[in-house]
Order: sequence, then C-alpha cells, then structure tokens
Amino acid sequence: MTDQQVSPYSGRPVDEYLQDDIELQDANGDKVGDVVEVNPDFIVVEAASGFLGLGEKRYYFVPRSYISREDSDTWFLSIGKDQIESMNWTTAPTGSQWSNDWRTGEYTGTTDQTTGQTDTTQGRTRLRRYEEDVDVNKVQRDAGDLVVNKRVVEETKTVEVPVRREEVHVERRPVDDRTPVGAGADSFSNEAFQNESITVPVMAEDVEVNKVTRPVEEIEVSKTPTEETRQVDTTVRREEFDIDDRTTR
Repeated sequence: MTDQQVSPYSGRPVDEYLQDDIELQDANGDKVGDVVEVNPDFIVVEAASGFLGLGEKRYYFVPRSYISREDSDTWFLSIGKDQIESMNWTTAPTGSQWSNDWRTGEYTGTTDQTTGQTDTTQGRTRLRRYEEDVDVNKVQRDAGDLVVNKRVVEETKTVEVPVRREEVHVERRPVDDRTPVGAGADSFSNEAFQNESITVPVMAEDVEVNKVTRPVEEIEVSKTPTEETRQVDTTVRREEFDIDDRTTR
C-alpha cells in the first residue's frame, strides 16, 4: 500500500500505523503479506490475492500468540501459510478491547468501500503510544546428576592371635640298682631286656582364618529444593509523545 492509500478496515492512512515495513512469513519462510498495524493482542496483515497477486487485497487479523519470532523487518508465524484460511482471521477479534475501534470506526471515520473515500466528519484521530514490559518465565533445565557407585577394594589386615602349644621335655636320671628289702633277686627280671615304647601326645593350637561379611555403613541420597533470587537485566522500549503545536492562537 502507498502512503496515501486508506486501509479499508480502519479509515486511517497506513503510514500512521507503522513507519517501517514489516513482512510476515509463515513457519516455512513463505511470505504471507505485510504487517500494517500492531496491537497488543493481534496484528493486521495485508496480503495479496489472485493471479500474480493482482487481485483484491485481503486483510487478516492474526493473534499475537501465533507469532513465533519478531525480527526488525520480518516477523514469523508458527503455522504454515496453507492453514491461515481455516483460522477465521478475516474479521477483527470481538473479544479484544482494542477491536471496539474496528467495529465502530472511531479512528478518523469510516471508509466507503465503493469510492474509497474516508468520512472525517467526526474530526477525531487516534494515535496510540506503546511501551514494552518485562514478562519473566522460568524454564526447567538439566543441572547435572549425582552418581553413587560401589567398588571393591582389597587390603591386607593383620590380626595378632595368641596360640598355645605343648613342648616335650625328656629328662634322664639314674635309677638306684639296689634290691629292695624283701624282694627277690629276680624282681626286675620281667622288665629287663624287653622292647618297649611309650607315646606321649603333644597338642598345639593353630590359626584358622574365616571371613565374615557384615554391614558397616549406608548412604541415603535425597533432593531438597532451594530458592534463590536472581537479578535479570533487559532493555525495554517505550514510546513518548512529542507534541508540536503549530496552530495560530
């Protein structure tokens, strides 16, 4: 649209809506049309129709929630171009507080669709001022994880164990060969010159090692939410009115 064309949905020259051209593209990067007005909850898009775009201009009232990205001169839809016709965006949203002016024609008058002329008898022109606010959202992210592993470690353990054992001592001493009183001469004859042996058992303690498994420690892992306050700095824009009164008093 040129600077002198009048938008058929508002009755205001387009150059009062946007000073810079903004192109709207769909999710696939195809051009949908040009953005001619931006409101807090919807935008107005002028799109070409017909063969080679020579048909009558069409206007779509696109909710801002369907805008996925806003660059300086190109905005992007979150849906494809072929889905637009099924969204019923050909009329101003009735649930919007900003759409009252669309229905009542309170901008500078209403436009005759046949002649394209604007009725300015109301003598009113509205220019809105906008400013940006900060909308902060919290996003969950992966902050890492904690892994607890068990591994087997071998070590040498020394234990002192007291043990007992028996020792054999052999003592030799002479025997008196005198014959006891009243004994006969042959009293030792039965023991002499006989093969004899005695067995003396000897005992000793030894060490037998057995390993026993027993629990000594355990780990319990728990998570506790902790809150902290972070300061986020961002740049916001706002519009200011500069009024140049050139009337003659």
